[in-house]
Amino acid sequence: MLNKEQNELLTRVEGDAPMGRMMRENYWFPFALSLQLVPGDAPFMSRLLGRNFVALRAPDGRIGFFDEQCPHRGASLALARVEDGHLRCIFHAWKFDVTGQAVECPTESGERAAAFCARVKLSGYPVREAGGLVWVWLGHTADAPAFPELPFAGALEKNTFLTVSKAQCNWLQGVEGTLDSAHIGTLHKTWISGISAMNKGNIGMSLDGPPRYEAEVTPYGLRAAALRPLTGGETYARVTEYLMPFICLAPSNGTRGREGVIFIVTPVDDERHLMFFGLYSERAKQDPVAAGIQPPDKRPDYHNYAPLPGGREQRWGQDRDLLNAGHFTGFGNNILEEDMVVQASMGPIVDRTREFLSATDIAIVQVRRMMLKALADFEAGGHPTGSALSATPVVMPNPIDTVLAPERRWHEAACMVPV
Repeated sequence: MLNKEQNELLTRVEGDAPMGRMMRENYWFPFALSLQLVPGDAPFMSRLLGRNFVALRAPDGRIGFFDEQCPHRGASLALARVEDGHLRCIFHAWKFDVTGQAVECPTESGERAAAFCARVKLSGYPVREAGGLVWVWLGHTADAPAFPELPFAGALEKNTFLTVSKAQCNWLQGVEGTLDSAHIGTLHKTWISGISAMNKGNIGMSLDGPPRYEAEVTPYGLRAAALRPLTGGETYARVTEYLMPFICLAPSNGTRGREGVIFIVTPVDDERHLMFFGLYSERAKQDPVAAGIQPPDKRPDYHNYAPLPGGREQRWGQDRDLLNAGHFTGFGNNILEEDMVVQASMGPIVDRTREFLSATDIAIVQVRRMMLKALADFEAGGHPTGSALSATPVVMPNPIDTVLAPERRWHEAACMVPV
């Protein structure tokens, strides 16, 4: 349980809030699927930490990411014309290239025009494409720091299934949901039963009682294990990897080698976040229907994969007929929808002073402590856990699920997983 001041400290990200400042100065932010940025399309609107931005992709593939307001009089560049990879403000027709440099300022004429344009540039930020996502560095360092090594980036991108959803609650609710392995057998009961039936002979995601949780702090964040005893003294272990402060990789059903489930939470403002969700594997192209996380008759918008069709008065779109027919939750569009709904149902920012935590919440408690320490380190002038500014490169391991022989510890198995 947190007190009110701690809850405010961890959840607020807008303006000069300490958490927002720490994030901005230490971490890369994913803001879009790579497929969402198309040359010639209208400016892509983004909101991060309560601030508005626009992005565009030029015909040569380069991406620009800028403050939304035109530097002339502050009109929104979300309204701008896109002309061969340039942004032209519709207010006074100032034109900017993909680097943000002004190339035309029609309000100036004659010999002064070129010199005037040379002095005008949009406030822009470094970007990086990796893992099927577009990331931005919002910090004040002169050069963007090294990008973390992520197991789903690079060659595996061709096999990745990736979505984004607009979540209607604070970012920390999204992160804590990804770390909570105990809910898999309850909230996702119907989906997991179907997955287990599809994978006969594979132990899959066990539904038999709550797991025993263990967690350990790592240089990049946290490693959390959900452990369930099996007959013969063996243990079924699901080990999730968490990279501060946004990224969580969970094991898929029978994870082997480099593969898993991607959860990445991007803070939009105090009361909203983006949830990037998907599957990756070095073995084969990932398909949500084949994986059992999406019905074959559903073809959702992957650019808003799990929207909420209603609020509290509509029970967030719950289908009670489906529930009464046997579906555990009444949310049958995809597995992520259940997560989005329960997180939104807590309210825009959940009151953690009223919680009654249990033994399965160990990882959540650990992460909260880690974040509070990270904030203290940042305020003292140091680098928080997983910071891109750290002296050593940030490397995130792959998650695992495996059956451990008697006396074998999950730490040993986790350390043998390739990154």
